[in-house]
Amino acid sequence: MSCYLCRNEPRMHWSGYYCEKCKGLQDAIACFGPRVYEVVNSVLLRKDTGKQAIKIADEIKKEIQHKTYNLRGKKDKDKEDTTKM
Repeated sequence: MSCYLCRNEPRMHWSGYYCEKCKGLQDAIACFGPRVYEVVNSVLLRKDTGKQAIKIADEIKKEIQHKTYNLRGKKDKDKEDTTKM
């Protein structure tokens, strides 16, 4: 029998409804109440388009920096190879 929430993992107990991970979510909801939903909406779902734009810009910036770093590293490696010959 699979978990009622994620439908991927087997249930924790034969008499329970959730797997271990989903049971943890259920416990968090019981402890923190609606705050859990607020955190999920603001962090994972990003319904606010302003936050989406910022996140996209950050990811593009990281990608550009990574490419620049790789190009610099590759150039330095090529220079070392030519000086050794």
